[in-house]
Amino acid sequence: MSGRLVVRSSPWRYLLLLAVSLGFVAIGVTLVVAAGHPVVGWLNLIVFGVAAATFLWQIVDRRPRIVIDERGVFDRTLGVGVIPWSDIVGAEIRAITGTTFVALELRDPTRFTRRLPALQRAMTGGNRALGFGELNLNLSGLGVPAALVLARVREGMSPSLAAREQVRQNPPA
Repeated sequence: MSGRLVVRSSPWRYLLLLAVSLGFVAIGVTLVVAAGHPVVGWLNLIVFGVAAATFLWQIVDRRPRIVIDERGVFDRTLGVGVIPWSDIVGAEIRAITGTTFVALELRDPTRFTRRLPALQRAMTGGNRALGFGELNLNLSGLGVPAALVLARVREGMSPSLAAREQVRQNPPA
Protein backbone atom coordinates (compact mmCIF):
# COMPACT_ATOMS: atom_id res chain seq x y z
CA MET A 1 0.00 0.00 0.00
CA SER A 2 1.42 3.38 -0.97
CA GLY A 3 0.73 4.89 2.41
CA ARG A 4 -1.97 5.92 4.74
CA LEU A 5 -4.72 8.21 3.44
CA VAL A 6 -6.31 10.42 6.09
CA VAL A 7 -9.21 12.61 4.98
CA ARG A 8 -10.77 15.36 7.05
CA SER A 9 -13.84 17.46 6.30
CA SER A 10 -13.12 20.53 4.21
CA PRO A 11 -13.86 23.62 6.33
CA TRP A 12 -14.50 25.85 3.28
CA ARG A 13 -17.74 24.18 2.27
CA TYR A 14 -19.01 24.28 5.83
CA LEU A 15 -18.01 27.96 6.18
CA LEU A 16 -20.22 28.78 3.20
CA LEU A 17 -23.10 26.72 4.60
CA LEU A 18 -22.63 28.38 8.01
CA ALA A 19 -22.82 31.85 6.42
CA VAL A 20 -26.01 30.94 4.55
CA SER A 21 -27.67 29.44 7.63
CA LEU A 22 -26.74 32.49 9.74
CA GLY A 23 -28.38 34.66 7.08
CA PHE A 24 -31.58 32.65 7.52
CA VAL A 25 -31.27 32.96 11.31
CA ALA A 26 -31.16 36.75 10.83
CA ILE A 27 -34.29 36.55 8.67
CA GLY A 28 -35.96 34.51 11.42
CA VAL A 29 -35.11 37.18 14.01
CA THR A 30 -36.56 39.83 11.70
CA LEU A 31 -39.75 37.81 11.25
CA VAL A 32 -40.17 37.39 15.01
CA VAL A 33 -39.27 40.93 16.10
CA ALA A 34 -40.24 43.30 13.30
CA ALA A 35 -42.51 41.57 10.80
CA GLY A 36 -45.03 40.07 13.18
CA HIS A 37 -44.68 36.48 11.91
CA PRO A 38 -43.61 34.74 15.11
CA VAL A 39 -44.46 31.15 14.11
CA VAL A 40 -42.57 31.28 10.81
CA GLY A 41 -39.77 33.25 12.45
CA TRP A 42 -39.31 30.79 15.33
CA LEU A 43 -39.46 27.84 12.97
CA ASN A 44 -36.80 29.52 10.85
CA LEU A 45 -34.66 30.21 13.93
CA ILE A 46 -34.88 26.62 15.15
CA VAL A 47 -34.18 24.91 11.81
CA PHE A 48 -31.37 27.18 10.68
CA GLY A 49 -29.98 27.61 14.19
CA VAL A 50 -29.52 23.84 14.45
CA ALA A 51 -28.03 23.82 10.94
CA ALA A 52 -25.60 26.61 11.89
CA ALA A 53 -24.50 24.71 15.00
CA THR A 54 -23.96 21.57 12.92
CA PHE A 55 -21.90 23.41 10.31
CA LEU A 56 -19.84 25.13 13.02
CA TRP A 57 -19.11 21.73 14.56
CA GLN A 58 -17.98 20.42 11.17
CA ILE A 59 -15.56 23.36 10.89
CA VAL A 60 -13.94 22.84 14.31
CA ASP A 61 -14.01 19.02 14.31
CA ARG A 62 -10.61 18.16 12.85
CA ARG A 63 -10.78 14.42 13.54
CA PRO A 64 -10.18 12.27 10.48
CA ARG A 65 -13.39 11.29 8.76
CA ILE A 66 -11.92 8.59 6.54
CA VAL A 67 -8.71 6.65 7.15
CA ILE A 68 -7.41 4.10 4.68
CA ASP A 69 -4.36 2.23 5.93
CA GLU A 70 -2.84 -1.23 6.26
CA ARG A 71 -5.70 -2.34 8.57
CA GLY A 72 -8.51 -1.47 6.16
CA VAL A 73 -11.05 1.33 5.72
CA PHE A 74 -12.42 3.46 8.54
CA ASP A 75 -15.20 6.01 7.98
CA ARG A 76 -16.19 7.70 11.22
CA THR A 77 -19.65 8.53 9.86
CA LEU A 78 -20.52 4.87 9.21
CA GLY A 79 -20.21 3.88 12.86
CA VAL A 80 -18.98 0.33 12.20
CA GLY A 81 -15.28 0.70 13.02
CA VAL A 82 -12.51 -0.45 10.71
CA ILE A 83 -13.57 -2.62 7.79
CA PRO A 84 -10.63 -5.01 7.27
CA TRP A 85 -9.28 -5.59 3.77
CA SER A 86 -10.22 -9.25 4.00
CA ASP A 87 -13.92 -8.23 4.13
CA ILE A 88 -13.85 -5.89 1.12
CA VAL A 89 -14.38 -7.70 -2.19
CA GLY A 90 -15.09 -4.73 -4.45
CA ALA A 91 -15.49 -0.97 -4.69
CA GLU A 92 -16.77 1.52 -7.23
CA ILE A 93 -17.70 5.18 -7.49
CA ARG A 94 -21.41 5.97 -7.35
CA ALA A 95 -23.25 9.30 -7.26
CA ILE A 96 -26.77 10.42 -6.50
CA THR A 97 -28.16 13.97 -6.42
CA GLY A 98 -24.69 15.48 -6.70
CA THR A 99 -23.20 13.49 -3.82
CA THR A 100 -20.37 11.11 -4.61
CA PHE A 101 -19.76 7.84 -2.77
CA VAL A 102 -17.35 4.96 -2.93
CA ALA A 103 -19.66 1.96 -2.69
CA LEU A 104 -18.05 -0.94 -0.85
CA GLU A 105 -18.91 -4.51 -1.73
CA LEU A 106 -18.44 -6.61 1.39
CA ARG A 107 -18.10 -10.35 1.74
CA ASP A 108 -20.56 -10.40 4.67
CA PRO A 109 -22.29 -7.00 5.01
CA THR A 110 -24.41 -8.14 7.96
CA ARG A 111 -21.23 -8.53 10.01
CA PHE A 112 -21.04 -4.74 9.96
CA THR A 113 -24.65 -3.62 9.53
CA ARG A 114 -25.81 -5.49 12.63
CA ARG A 115 -23.77 -2.96 14.66
CA LEU A 116 -25.96 -0.11 13.38
CA PRO A 117 -29.09 1.31 15.01
CA ALA A 118 -32.33 -0.16 13.60
CA LEU A 119 -33.22 2.84 11.40
CA GLN A 120 -29.75 3.05 9.90
CA ARG A 121 -29.73 -0.72 9.37
CA ALA A 122 -33.04 -0.46 7.48
CA MET A 123 -31.58 2.26 5.26
CA THR A 124 -28.79 -0.07 4.12
CA GLY A 125 -31.42 -2.10 2.25
CA GLY A 126 -32.40 1.07 0.42
CA ASN A 127 -28.76 1.62 -0.47
CA ARG A 128 -28.67 -1.79 -2.15
CA ALA A 129 -31.93 -1.06 -4.02
CA LEU A 130 -30.33 2.11 -5.44
CA GLY A 131 -27.33 0.15 -6.71
CA PHE A 132 -25.00 1.07 -3.87
CA GLY A 133 -23.31 -1.17 -1.34
CA GLU A 134 -24.77 -1.60 2.12
CA LEU A 135 -21.92 0.59 3.36
CA ASN A 136 -20.65 3.53 1.32
CA LEU A 137 -17.97 6.13 1.89
CA ASN A 138 -19.74 9.50 1.58
CA LEU A 139 -17.26 11.95 0.05
CA SER A 140 -19.49 15.00 0.47
CA GLY A 141 -17.66 17.91 2.07
CA LEU A 142 -14.27 16.22 1.98
CA GLY A 143 -12.53 17.99 -0.91
CA VAL A 144 -10.75 14.82 -2.03
CA PRO A 145 -11.19 13.29 -5.49
CA ALA A 146 -13.35 10.17 -5.52
CA ALA A 147 -10.84 8.55 -7.90
CA LEU A 148 -8.08 8.89 -5.27
CA VAL A 149 -10.21 7.26 -2.56
CA LEU A 150 -11.26 4.48 -4.94
CA ALA A 151 -7.65 3.89 -6.04
CA ARG A 152 -6.51 3.58 -2.40
CA VAL A 153 -9.34 1.17 -1.57
CA ARG A 154 -8.55 -0.98 -4.59
CA GLU A 155 -4.84 -0.84 -3.79
CA GLY A 156 -5.53 -2.02 -0.25
CA MET A 157 -7.78 -4.79 -1.52
CA SER A 158 -5.11 -6.19 -3.84
CA PRO A 159 -2.98 -8.17 -1.35
CA SER A 160 -6.09 -9.49 0.36
CA LEU A 161 -7.66 -10.54 -2.94
CA ALA A 162 -4.44 -12.22 -4.03
CA ALA A 163 -4.25 -14.15 -0.74
CA ARG A 164 -7.89 -15.31 -1.07
CA GLU A 165 -7.29 -16.39 -4.67
CA GLN A 166 -4.23 -18.37 -3.53
CA VAL A 167 -6.27 -20.16 -0.84
CA ARG A 168 -9.06 -20.93 -3.34
CA GLN A 169 -6.58 -22.43 -5.81
CA ASN A 170 -4.63 -24.32 -3.12
CA PRO A 171 -7.02 -25.16 -0.28
CA PRO A 172 -5.38 -26.14 3.00
CA ALA A 173 -5.09 -29.89 3.48
